Amino acid sequence: MADLIITNGDSAAELLAAAGREGTILPWRDVLHEGPVVAGPLAVCSAERVAYLSRRFRLPVAEVADTFAERDGIVQAHAAFDRIELWFEHDLYDQLQLMQVLAFFADAGRSDGVTLVQADDFLGAQTAGTILRFAERGGHDISGADLATARGVWTDITAPTPEAIAARVARPHPGFPFLVPALHRFLQELPAPGSGLGRTEQTALDGIETGTTQPPRLFQQTILQEEAAFMGDWSFFHLLDDLAFCEVPLIAGLAPPATAEIDDAARFRDVHLEMTMAGEDVLAGEEDHLALNGLDRWWGGTRLTGRDVWRYDRAAHVLVPPGEKP
Repeated sequence: MADLIITNGDSAAELLAAAGREGTILPWRDVLHEGPVVAGPLAVCSAERVAYLSRRFRLPVAEVADTFAERDGIVQAHAAFDRIELWFEHDLYDQLQLMQVLAFFADAGRSDGVTLVQADDFLGAQTAGTILRFAERGGHDISGADLATARGVWTDITAPTPEAIAARVARPHPGFPFLVPALHRFLQELPAPGSGLGRTEQTALDGIETGTTQPPRLFQQTILQEEAAFMGDWSFFHLLDDLAFCEVPLIAGLAPPATAEIDDAARFRDVHLEMTMAGEDVLAGEEDHLALNGLDRWWGGTRLTGRDVWRYDRAAHVLVPPGEKP
């Protein structure tokens, strides 16, 4: 009997193999909480992701394309596997991946032999001796209803506005206990009214203002404030680039990525960040980041571009459309 195990990344894949899980173990490897995601066939979305990830993280396009092609080829050959186990955890990074994978199986009409193991802790933080405890609690056999839910959620994530996702956080989704908190956290990455900052941006600037100026330490401090940390260090460091290399910078201290004579690892390691006057004004509520700099960023299928974009009031839990004030 051929088995396919799909999980969130290389650390979990290596631990599952070390724990004795046999078969093909496929790490999904995509930061779907940033950059564009699109509806339709998996290959169409992958093409968008390859273009974005290679540009964002300064990676060779061919290398990224080969990685996605290998991944997609394995999952598209799902009929060769009698059993498919999905291993995902509770945070936003994993829940978005889970919805994409299940939406693929929904389109393929495959639920037979598909089971889901959901962890309430980080898979990569386990050991070979502890990771299987999540399966021992009992896997969840994927049903047609589960596939329909995932397809609907993925459709909403790839929609051109965040309205459908904002509506989803008001109701539970049986079979997916971690989905609503993850989607709510996703909404918090939208710019806030008044400051124009997403939650991670806000936390990073607060940290710099209170004296945490080295990017690696700032990253660790920022994720410690998460209910379920989802962002990796490279996503965080490039978010710092966005705050440093905009029209009116909010922070200073980083070398420009396009002209730096040192690699990215050293560029973020060997610096001390500081707030600019504009950054201090934004934190004080005297300026709005979007009014100063505008934006060109994707949130799922929503493109946030210009100075009048979708925002999310994190205190009131209210989505604010362009042109409106809370």
